[in-house]
Amino acid sequence: MIKKLSSKELLFVKNLFLTTILGGIIGIINYFFNIFIARYTDSQVFSIFSSALGVIYLLQIPAIAIQAVITKGIAQNKNKDLNHYKWNSFLIFSGMGIIFSILFFLFKNTVADIASIPTETILFLAITFLFAFMSPVAKGLLLGLEKIVTVNIVLLLETILKFAIGIVAIRMGGALPLLILANSVPAILTTVVILPLIKFEKRDFERVKINYIELVLITLSILLLTAPFTVDLILVNPAFRPEYAAISLLGKLVYFASITTGAVMFARLTNESEAKNQRRSLMISLILSLSIGLFISTLFFIFNGYVVDLTVGSQYGMISKYIGVFGLCMTGFAFVYMAANFFISKGFFKYLYILFITTVLQILLFIIRNDSLDMVIQNQIFVYIFLSFATLIYLIIKLRDIKNGR
Repeated sequence: MIKKLSSKELLFVKNLFLTTILGGIIGIINYFFNIFIARYTDSQVFSIFSSALGVIYLLQIPAIAIQAVITKGIAQNKNKDLNHYKWNSFLIFSGMGIIFSILFFLFKNTVADIASIPTETILFLAITFLFAFMSPVAKGLLLGLEKIVTVNIVLLLETILKFAIGIVAIRMGGALPLLILANSVPAILTTVVILPLIKFEKRDFERVKINYIELVLITLSILLLTAPFTVDLILVNPAFRPEYAAISLLGKLVYFASITTGAVMFARLTNESEAKNQRRSLMISLILSLSIGLFISTLFFIFNGYVVDLTVGSQYGMISKYIGVFGLCMTGFAFVYMAANFFISKGFFKYLYILFITTVLQILLFIIRNDSLDMVIQNQIFVYIFLSFATLIYLIIKLRDIKNGR
């Protein structure tokens, strides 16, 4: 198999494994960040932070969309004026961030009521929203150039800084402002340092325009794709939110470990013009992602009690029976995420219909069935099964269309 791979594909495989290793280290650090909050703050702080984290995931959607647009812009326009594109993108997205973060802050009371969080935290969430527009530009540029090693080093440095801020916050008694800002300040700091260091030749080439229509479609895709593991934390019954948050925390360990190579795959797909090579890159990424998810989920099934005790603590011992199956759900969701990146890279935005139906389904289930932890877990199992199978069917259809030249 390896001998049949081209030099580009061999480099891609090396980048995948490098990202898996460094991504594993990053995941462990992020994991301990959240675990320390669960173990060393009281349940009220953990409950509020868990709900705020759901909002943070939603607020960081622009970052993912902008990074994807910049990556595609660089990968597909390397013969144009990329130096202008770099600074123009940063200024435009920074301006958008200022506008949207101010609007978000003006609706602070509404947001606080929906998310069941103190209004004092909204200012720090608004800052996070602003940074979500500014920070992804540098990483998008690097990914468009397939500077995978550099991106991984940057992510590792950001994660270490995030952990350090989290430790300070915990030592201050669980300071929510610091815990929230820990999710955004490191990224903007690295952006300020890295952006001027990314050099492009200044030539009178044709300038690259930002594709705003694609940006909106990618944003909608990421928004709906993020819903399954954010809406639940916001809508779950506060009576057992800490317990569900602990389950979700362990589930996200599986999910984020499985999608560490998503950005690498996206960069390769946008830089590759041959459909056959794109399919091979997709298959390699999916196999690696599913293997990681299934391995961790198996450990959750076998050592569920030990996993809970060593992570969120014995006070959450009753969740041990849920973590294995929830790990499988998140493995399926990791497959969905990787497939969605393929759809975005190819411009297959009709996939939005599947994501929209899934989001509506999830919200309806939480409205109808939210009286016990068992009900909520059953809701999520149904949602992830539906989304995974619908995505698989759509993926098969699109791969067949590509193979047939349609």
